Amino acid sequence: MLQDDRRLTETIIPTFVIAGLVDHAHAKGLEPEAWFTGLGLTIANVQQSEALISFRQAATIIRRALRALPSEPLGLHVGSRDALVSFGMLGFAMLSSSNVREAFATGLEYHLASGSLMDLEAETTATEVTLRLHERFPDPELLPFLCEEVFASIVAIMRMMLGNDISPLRVELSYPPPPYGAAYQRLFNCPVRFDSNANRLVLPAALMDRPLATHSAASHAVALAACRRLIEPAATTQDVISSVENLLRGKLRQRPSMADIAGWLNITERTLRRHLTEAGQRFSAIRDRVMEQRARMLLIDSTLPITNIAEELGFSDARDFRRAFRRWTGMAPRHIRQARSNTEAGVSAR
Repeated sequence: MLQDDRRLTETIIPTFVIAGLVDHAHAKGLEPEAWFTGLGLTIANVQQSEALISFRQAATIIRRALRALPSEPLGLHVGSRDALVSFGMLGFAMLSSSNVREAFATGLEYHLASGSLMDLEAETTATEVTLRLHERFPDPELLPFLCEEVFASIVAIMRMMLGNDISPLRVELSYPPPPYGAAYQRLFNCPVRFDSNANRLVLPAALMDRPLATHSAASHAVALAACRRLIEPAATTQDVISSVENLLRGKLRQRPSMADIAGWLNITERTLRRHLTEAGQRFSAIRDRVMEQRARMLLIDSTLPITNIAEELGFSDARDFRRAFRRWTGMAPRHIRQARSNTEAGVSAR
């Protein structure tokens, strides 16, 4: 990989994939702390759904995981988890779409919000829809894992939308069959072709207009807004911003100041302010963004009362939290929680 490419160090990637690797390691009885050595990250960091990392950090962790667990279909394991775990807010946005076509359009537009490490494009004919993967930074060692994870997660969310009997027409992969090649057939339940000229997953075009029982216009709008906010601020974020965000996430209850953060980073407050200014960022804006992300996660993924969520974010009064949340998002906290309830009700009713 081009080590001087700025895109390698931009922290634009949510940690869903890396968290999946950590969960798999724990399920195998392994302790994966060594995978994070020298990256300025901890396991606790990547288990926060609002965390962002760089491609360089993600690639290093995946490479170490592959070497620690050779000959395992790691990408298939990670990608075939519960779709809402794999996709995060993007999963809610897709499931709350009106039909499969809108869900796929949403997934393609906001795929970065799922922690995707590949780029996707769709090609449509009268009978087939082809999803083609492109490597962001070519790396033969990582390619099988990256393709497995994306294609397995797409199939997982398709089956959540339409039922477990849904399968692709075929899967085409540009690399030779791995030792665990039979696992592809078991998961995808369709012809799988290795040594192809591209990486593709092909679906019947007839599925695209199938309506979704989980559709909710309100939930869709809320989830899209969350996806937008997740990926847009990250467009220029570099390592120093990521470090500040990670420290803030771990200590929101204490409401750390810029001086506190600078001390933890072993630099002066003046130096930190200069770094933030060079990156076009303000400390207060970063803190607000981290607090909003944490608030959204707690509203969506937990059943904590609003009062407790306010305490988690360092507010002494729930009313102050509600005012701050409305300032951040333009909506009340209860609207986020209601959108989650609408989507879950639709999944249960299907």
